Amino acid sequence: MPRIIATGKQKFREIRQNNCFYVDKTRFIKDWWDGLDDVTLITRPRRFGKTLMLDTVRTFFSLEFSGRSDLFESLEIWNYEKFHSLQGTIPVIFLSFSNIKGKEYTEIIDKIKEVLVSVYDEFRNVLDSEFFSVTEKEQIASVRQSMKDFVAQSALLHLSKYITKKFNIEPIILLDEYDTPLHEAWIHGYWDELAIFMRGFFNSTFKTNSYLGRGLISGI
Repeated sequence: MPRIIATGKQKFREIRQNNCFYVDKTRFIKDWWDGLDDVTLITRPRRFGKTLMLDTVRTFFSLEFSGRSDLFESLEIWNYEKFHSLQGTIPVIFLSFSNIKGKEYTEIIDKIKEVLVSVYDEFRNVLDSEFFSVTEKEQIASVRQSMKDFVAQSALLHLSKYITKKFNIEPIILLDEYDTPLHEAWIHGYWDELAIFMRGFFNSTFKTNSYLGRGLISGI
């Protein structure tokens, strides 16, 4: 049966389930994992497959896809036996800044907060647990569209902590198109304001986050 060339598809599962043409780049999973770096930044031109690669990593490791080894069994990653036991075993936080665009600082920050609220909603089954302290529940409740900037900056740090407590394993954080809001800030003249916010966000999420398993960031 001939394969379909599905131009623009960025979801690994859909490509595999629909028998679409796929250039096997799953060796990256092995190279990245064996490299032992805490945080990795991938910079490539547009339309180079960055988003698809991050989604491939998400699909391979995420608890959401536990038991879905069928998506990988004919690909190169499955040639390495130690990765059989890793598939579908790690919590993955995935977020994209691809749509974070605007002419004003407040517009950008509002959109970033919207993304963070959406990520918290994805883990609602974890965050609604009685497992957490009163203080932790208050922090969880504070992550909403009207949250202060400093709450947004540390939101993924706290989420990493809660996931680690729940599953006893540190999550992977995947951030796609990290540079889109920064590019907008440079063009529209609010670089200094946004740089302050983003510096705090990246520091909290990736540099000083003791609950981070691995971090993978993409951008142009």
